[in-house]
Amino acid sequence: MAIHLRFEMDMLAFAGCFDIFTREEQRILKKYREENFAAKKLVYSERRAIGKCPLTPEEVGLILRSMGFDNSTRIYLAAGELFGGERFMKPFRSLFPRLENHSTVDTTDELAKNTHGLLGSAVDYMVCLLADIFMPTYDGPSNFANNLLGHRLYYGFRTTIRPDRKALAPVFIDREKGQTTDIEEAVRKVMLSTNFGGPHKRLPPESFYTNSWPECFCQMAAMNPADKCPPDNVLDILDSQLATERIDDSESIASNFTSDVDK
Repeated sequence: MAIHLRFEMDMLAFAGCFDIFTREEQRILKKYREENFAAKKLVYSERRAIGKCPLTPEEVGLILRSMGFDNSTRIYLAAGELFGGERFMKPFRSLFPRLENHSTVDTTDELAKNTHGLLGSAVDYMVCLLADIFMPTYDGPSNFANNLLGHRLYYGFRTTIRPDRKALAPVFIDREKGQTTDIEEAVRKVMLSTNFGGPHKRLPPESFYTNSWPECFCQMAAMNPADKCPPDNVLDILDSQLATERIDDSESIASNFTSDVDK
């Protein structure tokens, strides 16, 4: 499973969800918001109630556990630096200890040399695309998650878990107030309403890039070969493309070498 965990400073500041943080952390978030976003009065309790706050790592863990995932589940985290650090990650890690990210899977130190972070983002994207299950935790202004959702739909409606934060908000608010009875059952009931990446009608504000079905989809029995669906196995597709690129590169190198010899 790959999870796009949007619990970073920019997203929290954008959402205006400050109250769960320390005074110093709130000061940092408010300062970041003032410097980067338009002035707007945001009330945490109101934002929280309508599902506008990013899920905390612990809430993500509770969602997965309520759906039957256990501590043997392998999870890849596509995320920047989590705001609040280990204090927020510890509850999640206790539920799901088999965690990876683009740094832990790199055995070449290539990512460490990539100072602009673009290579790490590319690794995150490809792992999320190819994972058995993809879970975006915040569907706000994130081209990364939106494009992945659309990309995974195109490659055979690959399984996706999209938490309904608005429907989950009352459950998690009750939990914060100490009402922990039947929490997992309440979360499970909300999550069972998801389509898990299947075809569904696009309704505003869902982006065309997130869901271009059926306008831009291939055809199983197309008359025109260009309209035919790709093979079910996206790994085969990518391997084929990479092999073609390697052949093209080899031919280009050989051509350049021959040209140099002729000269």
